[in-house]
Amino acid sequence: MLFGKNYFEIFHFTQSYDVDQKDLLKRYLDLQREFHPDKYIASSDAEKRINMQWVAEINLAFETLSDDLLRSIYLLKLSGHDLEENPKLDNRVLLKQIELREHLEEIKLGPCYELALIEFKKEREKELDSLKSRLKEAFSIGKSEAIKNLIYEQQFLTKLIGEVELFSQSLMGID
Repeated sequence: MLFGKNYFEIFHFTQSYDVDQKDLLKRYLDLQREFHPDKYIASSDAEKRINMQWVAEINLAFETLSDDLLRSIYLLKLSGHDLEENPKLDNRVLLKQIELREHLEEIKLGPCYELALIEFKKEREKELDSLKSRLKEAFSIGKSEAIKNLIYEQQFLTKLIGEVELFSQSLMGID
């Protein structure tokens, strides 16, 4: 039975920031086969509803654990902490965010924006990778305030990279 288990338990993982994505996908597909609706075709309506709830929970667990940001937030929540709606961030972090946004706007208006966008995105992805290493370490020692601050930075970088991707797609006429 899946109900009452956290997402790590559903997939038989230890609760950690590090999740082997190939193993997660394999276990997800195994659970999808186990709880596939076709296996419950002859079941009662109540059993079918319960099975559909299991499938929904498995899907949500997979989505959460396969996404670095969602997994970070979920782990923080499991440790009894939540992110604040409007957190007070360190001035250094705020200034960096403002500078990065301004730099992105300058790139968009510049003459060679395609190459500059690619480089900007690569740099942010490197920052995000570095941040993930620091998050992994912070989770391993349980520093909740440090974890929160790193997740706020992770949210910002993830959103910024997404904006670059959307802008690039709009230039190519992709919706």
